[in-house]
Amino acid sequence: MLKRNGQRFTASLLLVGLSCLTACGQVNCNCVCPVWPVGGATVADELEKAGDLPATWEWIGRLDKLRQELELCQ
Repeated sequence: MLKRNGQRFTASLLLVGLSCLTACGQVNCNCVCPVWPVGGATVADELEKAGDLPATWEWIGRLDKLRQELELCQ
């Protein structure tokens, strides 16, 4: 008996949830993409001093990937 009532409750809860989801519409976002700052000569000098630091270059690679994704946004 309890199993059948639990299944009915679950089914009715699912029905209510799905009816709420169908009422949702797509929202347009007028988001402004952030501008990527240019490092310049100062940053280039610091990177030359960095030499062979694998963690630093991995981090820079991740930043470059983020820069590329931000360029796609514009």
